[in-house]
Order: sequence, then structure tokens, then C-alpha cells
Amino acid sequence: MRTEQDLVGMLRKAANSVPPPVDLGQGLVTRRRRRTRRRYQSALAAAGVVAVVLGGTAVVRGGDRTDEVGPMASAAPGTVDDPATVEGRPSPAREVWPEAVSTIPKKAADGFRYRPVTALGPTEILLTAEASFEKAGRFEVYDTRTGQARVLTTIVPGGKGYFEQNAEVGQDYIAWYGTKPNDGVAWADFWVAPRQGGDPIRVGEVAGGLAAVDRIGVTKDHVVWSPRSGGVYRMPISGGAPERIAGTDGLWLTSWPWARDVPGDAGPDEERRNRNQSLLVNLETGARRSITAPTGVTGLRCATEWCVGTSGGSEGSEGSDGHVFAMRPDGTEGKQLPGRAHMLEIHGGHFVQLSEGRPALYDLNTGKVAGISAITKDGAGGSYGRGVSSSPTLVFYWNAGEIKAKRTCVPMREEDRKLMASAGVTPSPGATTCMTETIELGDKNDILNLAAIPDAG
Repeated sequence: MRTEQDLVGMLRKAANSVPPPVDLGQGLVTRRRRRTRRRYQSALAAAGVVAVVLGGTAVVRGGDRTDEVGPMASAAPGTVDDPATVEGRPSPAREVWPEAVSTIPKKAADGFRYRPVTALGPTEILLTAEASFEKAGRFEVYDTRTGQARVLTTIVPGGKGYFEQNAEVGQDYIAWYGTKPNDGVAWADFWVAPRQGGDPIRVGEVAGGLAAVDRIGVTKDHVVWSPRSGGVYRMPISGGAPERIAGTDGLWLTSWPWARDVPGDAGPDEERRNRNQSLLVNLETGARRSITAPTGVTGLRCATEWCVGTSGGSEGSEGSDGHVFAMRPDGTEGKQLPGRAHMLEIHGGHFVQLSEGRPALYDLNTGKVAGISAITKDGAGGSYGRGVSSSPTLVFYWNAGEIKAKRTCVPMREEDRKLMASAGVTPSPGATTCMTETIELGDKNDILNLAAIPDAG
């Protein structure tokens, strides 16, 4: 019989195919495939989706933006920077980095709901304002210093079935793209607006494989992107045909000007997700850095200063039940981090999200760790969100007011029984499935801006 830990790994693996709630509709599932899967994967991983057969009850904790609160797992002695900062429950981000946590409204004055994207700087947060679920009408910038928001640009409606997708911030522009996936034709159009604000500019459109965007970026004169099939392409902001950037075969854009030899969105493909990055390329200078993953490390992902991956995961677990391993791109300063993680990326150059117990961010430079979720008064549950930028976001947010955890149990479905049976666990006839839902009270969120944290932490 498999152990509980084996079952946890199996269920985490199954999270890649977890369907969204039935009321979302299959059309929404299709048109928002990438963003929806990312949210469900991160929520399920952060919750530590657990099935435990105990007294005839299977308890499954998870759901969109719902996390189980508990102590951070400890790594082997001597392998963690400053262990005193990570033992037990991590301190809230507001205590660890008070200068970087602010409170922002959940909605604009006209009722449009805000969705954080990323940071423009230490005191400015880029937001989308949505008239309805994921139907963005404009970009706004919230100044955490003054508590005021301003409209940066509008999002031009693209007709029925059109959806604005992930945005990215450049030095001169912000860029985004839109799709119409329900039309049955692969198609996307690209837009930019001046970073300081102004009218939106439609750059152009693509179809076919080029429209399956993995990540997007923007320079002073081009929109750049990688399709899921690989390669890096660009299109002039002034108008013109798309062209492949020379020397980018087998590369994917990560955050301009950097590209790597693994995609940003591996989807449900376990092999692609576990593949180690072995190359980091500067597309402006042509500089190439080779990277060698240590034996036993999978899913290695590298930025310019740090790499993170997983080690010690059980077979078939996608590494998600292994420990988080970090090193410099040249292989030095290797260390095992506290806790575990899923969908590893490096945020802001030196932060990695840990998802075991209470969701937290770990600063690879200083060893500091901070909780990034709201919790109930008794510490029984919590939730958080992260920005929806194309490259790894610089903002994480959670409810600023009180939250409550509501637990609902229903008789176990036959599909769940089969899933557990495949793991070697047989539920009792009266087994139930329980879901813990987080109820957020209040009209404000706390938001952590990594751009406001000094490099010294």
C-alpha cells in the first residue's frame, strides 16, 4: 500500500487536469486555459492537496486561492540560511518587509474589480480593472504612497469572445495581447501603451502557431514573444510583419532580454515541466550562459543570479513533493530551502515562493522568509493571490480584513474513489469529501511589492 505522502504526490500530479467549477463553462475553460490552469495549480499546490483516509472520511483541502496553514517544513540541519527565521509559522510579510506591504482597494470607484498585474516601481502597482470576470476594461496604476489610482490606458473591446491576456512591463511601454479562442481559430493581436500613460496602440495580429503565446515582452520599438512551440519573435510597434529573431531556435522568452531553453508554460506535460534549464541567453548582447543541474534535481529554472529546482521527489511526483533546491547559475552556493514548492520560478531576481504550510516567499539573498497569505483568527486557513504578468510577477496579495474558513462535506464521488483506489487506498462505504472554502470579508487587500524591498532585504 502506498503511503500518505505518495498519495499527496499523486493528487498534486492530478492537479494539472483538475477541472474548474462547473459554473464557469467549458468556453471559459478553453479561452482562459493558461491562466486558469496556473491559478488552479498554484492554489492546489499551496493548499497541499491532501487526501487522508481516517475514520472513514477523506479530507481534500484545496480550491481557488485557498491554503492550509501550518508550520514550514524544515530542511536538513546546516542547509538553510538563518534557520531561526523559518522555524515554525513564518512571520507575516508586513512584519518582515514593512516598507513593501501596502493596503489597496479591491474595486475602483465605478465598481470595476481590480486584478493586480505587477509592480512598476517601489510605490506603483499595475492593475487591470474588470467589469466582469476577466473582462478587463482598462489598466490603472495605484500609487501606494498617495493612495490614489490613475488610468494608464483603456483596453479596446475586441468584439464577442475577445479576452485580454497577460500583460508585461517594459522600460517605455506596457504590452498585452488578446485572443478569441472560442472562434475555433488560433489568433492573437498585440497592443502596447506608453508606460507613463496614453492611448493604446494596436501593433498587429498573428494566426496559427504564432498565436499560441507562451510569454510576451516589449522593447522601445518591438513587441516580442515566444509561441509554445519555441523560438522568439518580434513585431514592430510602428507596424509590420512578425519575424523570428535569429539564433532563438529551441529558446523561449522568459523576461526580455532573457531567454532560456525551457518554456514558461509547460502545461500538463510532465516531461517539459521536469526538464532542467541548461541555457540562459541575453537576446540583446548574444551572451550565452551554460547551466548544469546537480544530479537528482529536476525542473531547474534560472534567472541571472539564482536557480531553483526540486530534489528528492518521489517517482512520478513531478518533483512537487521534493525539497526546493537553490544554487547560483555557475553551480556554487547550492542549498536546500525550507518547505516545498510547485511551478518554481524566481521572482524579482532573488525570491522564490514556497507552498508548504502557509504560503511564503523566501529571499535567496538573505534567507528571510515571510508569510504571504491571510489567515483566520485561529490560524486554520488562509488565501492569497499573485499578479498575472507574463513573466514572474513582483506582487502578491491577500485579504486585508477578517477571513473565515467554511468546511463543506459531501459523499465521495465514484471518480474520487477510483482515484484513491489507484493509489492503493480503499475508502470506507461512508467516506466523504470535504472542501475548505475561504470567505473574505472587507473591501481591501494587502499587497507585497517586491520592487520595494532593498537587495539587502
